[in-house]
Amino acid sequence: MDMVGTVNIELWAVVLGATDALLNLEMPYGYVLKHLKLKDTPLYNEVVNARGNLDIKYIASNLTDERTPEFIFLCKTENNSMPLEYFSIGEMLGGYEKAGEYFDTIINKWNKEIFYILSILRLTQEGNIEVADKFYKIKANYKCNNINRSGVSSQDSSISIYDDLYEWNNDNLTCFENMVGLPEVLKDEMEDVMERFGRGYSASRYDDAYKNLVTLAEIILIGYNSNDKSGGKKEKFANRLTAAIAQDADVQSVHDNALRMYKERSNETHEGNNLNITKEALKELRCAVRGLVQNFISFSKSQYGSIADKTFNGIKREYIIGLLARINILQTNGLL
Repeated sequence: MDMVGTVNIELWAVVLGATDALLNLEMPYGYVLKHLKLKDTPLYNEVVNARGNLDIKYIASNLTDERTPEFIFLCKTENNSMPLEYFSIGEMLGGYEKAGEYFDTIINKWNKEIFYILSILRLTQEGNIEVADKFYKIKANYKCNNINRSGVSSQDSSISIYDDLYEWNNDNLTCFENMVGLPEVLKDEMEDVMERFGRGYSASRYDDAYKNLVTLAEIILIGYNSNDKSGGKKEKFANRLTAAIAQDADVQSVHDNALRMYKERSNETHEGNNLNITKEALKELRCAVRGLVQNFISFSKSQYGSIADKTFNGIKREYIIGLLARINILQTNGLL
């Protein structure tokens, strides 16, 4: 006798700002990217308004004309097992409460996975990407008993989806693969890093986005001093950021820019002075912080097996020791 039921769950979502170039990426967690006609998906009624026109937020992502819209979709299909008691008569008469909780657990897990996928896409190259109006279709059955549910949730935000939409160019496949290949434990510990970088795309509050990016860099760069006698946090921040992302030819300019970025954050935080935090300044900071995160992730992936303390803080400690050694070389050579 079967002791479990079968659950089939599908996800359909429009990827805002995507082009066919993005199809070269192999998504983690069993997700796939597909170029499809809107009419061939369950999302038609979510994307088209009552007048039969595309909702305004989808127009820039349409790959054809408005009469027969096509998009890049993020999709996933999975079959799971559901405990037998969820199909009992009492449970079904009671409104499928346990089944609903079971479905919610799956959806929450998938939402977390999608958050990470979007985060690593933003961290891989400049440009913003969003997944909008996720549509879940869920069916469960045990013999003649059936539970069917569907629902829509959204991950996009009006403060970001209209600005700097993505143009993937496949130049950073290795970087994307490095991020996908991180151990799950480290991905969980880096959730705050990922979230803050996403806030660095805020189109409504450049000052908040700016502060989150500087704080993100501090999360990686500050907190382990060893024998670093370079002065206060501002100088440590600039020296270490320079060691992480600068080439020998541009060491001094990267260092000077890092000092300025730290100062602008301090001016806004302590004095409310954000006149210099423009869209262009935010993008410059974001690109610098992206380079730092990429460098840290590359180090984490390559050194993970040899580091005893595999927590984020343990890896950060070893990473900063390496940065301090590079700072010493740069200073010895008169570059810093």
